[in-house]
Amino acid sequence: MALLWIGSVVVVIATQAFERWGPWGYMSYCSSCAALYLLVPYTPGLAELLHIGDSSTAWHERYITKANLWIAIFSFIGNYWYTHYFYRVLKAKYTFDAHMLNDVPICLYLMTHAYFMFYHVLSNFAIRFVHTRYEKNTARFVFTCVLVAVMAYMTAVGEAVTIAAFPYYSFEDRHSAIVIGSAFYGIYFLASFPMFYSIDEPDHDRASAPVTYWSLERTAVSSFAAGMIVLCLLDFSRLAFTHVELFSAL
Repeated sequence: MALLWIGSVVVVIATQAFERWGPWGYMSYCSSCAALYLLVPYTPGLAELLHIGDSSTAWHERYITKANLWIAIFSFIGNYWYTHYFYRVLKAKYTFDAHMLNDVPICLYLMTHAYFMFYHVLSNFAIRFVHTRYEKNTARFVFTCVLVAVMAYMTAVGEAVTIAAFPYYSFEDRHSAIVIGSAFYGIYFLASFPMFYSIDEPDHDRASAPVTYWSLERTAVSSFAAGMIVLCLLDFSRLAFTHVELFSAL
């Protein structure tokens, strides 16, 4: 599914199709990208075809449902709250015509869902490889922490570089946005990658241990917890490395 929306992004950027869009054009496009994860897996027959679950399983018990819920909550928190750190710390701004929620284009809440689903699926593969390949010990823990940190920063850099082709998301200093801003953005994934990985994941160190399947409630709590961890880390970083006030004095 990722190939479909990523390919469409390449076409949109290459042809500059967005120059002809208004608020509803952006909403339609971003909604279609998110719909690949939110609707396609529940279409009869497609779940098995795409190897994303068994359509005979109740919708609320499927992994894809839990993954969508986790990412939807985390994406919402990220757009609604974290974006303002970029506005204040990096002087970022969106300049295209869009429907807004808390001064953030609503279409980006949807587009973020597609991006974050893709990122977290890839991070799951990497973390699972380490956990199944190496014995549980301090060295594996340290290696996993380093791996998550590297993936977090590289994911942020990759998005910053690719989004540079979109002219309606600008920064006061683009070099600082890519180098420093990516470290700031990477904080999101320091918490989210390992926490998302835990959903329905078996204990690879105890082959006989039964798999604990998460409920939707547990999934939601995990995502909200990740959101709070990231919010704290972002603000600690703001206080430690910048002199920017997040809220203007009343």
